[in-house]
Amino acid sequence: MRKIAHVRSRYIPPSVVFLEGELRHPFRIYSDEEGKVCAIISEVPLPSESSYPIASALLNWIEERGVRELVVFEGIPVKGMPKKRSPFCAAEPKKRKECEEKGVKMTSRGVIYGIVGSILNECLTRKITGLALLTPAVTFMPDPEGAVVLIDALNNIYNLRIDTQELADQGDKIRQTLKEIAERYKRMRRNEERRGVSERIYA
Repeated sequence: MRKIAHVRSRYIPPSVVFLEGELRHPFRIYSDEEGKVCAIISEVPLPSESSYPIASALLNWIEERGVRELVVFEGIPVKGMPKKRSPFCAAEPKKRKECEEKGVKMTSRGVIYGIVGSILNECLTRKITGLALLTPAVTFMPDPEGAVVLIDALNNIYNLRIDTQELADQGDKIRQTLKEIAERYKRMRRNEERRGVSERIYA
């Protein structure tokens, strides 16, 4: 995909990101070659007061270009590493039924806040079908495994072929690193317990 636009606003924290030395706007819009699929990416957290003005301006731009459906990814915060990864959906009835036929179950109830919630709220007032894809997500670190689950669901629903191998590899590395940290912590605790026993014996 290639970058076709970026969002600039006084509501976005003053910042710039860089990758391999290249400076980039933190809030960017990409498109495939045919212009049929777009991706919107924000690499900075947005304050709550920015949600409505940014979502409204974004949906104005999207609506002018004849977009019919908009999908957002959102994590369901959980403690620790999720053991079971499944995608869930929230949407209007017709789209929800289509997702369920593709194996993505609906989530019963909940609230989506921030810019994602504002975007979906704007979809409800316009002729744009909004769809939220959700999965349990780690809150204290990047979660590429959660992203893989959501992208796989997106591929299934829309017959896309987005490659997730790089994300899956990143997830394996993070899981291995966490496992090593947990093992080091256990060894440290055992050593502390042994020292405690020795101190009690010779006290």
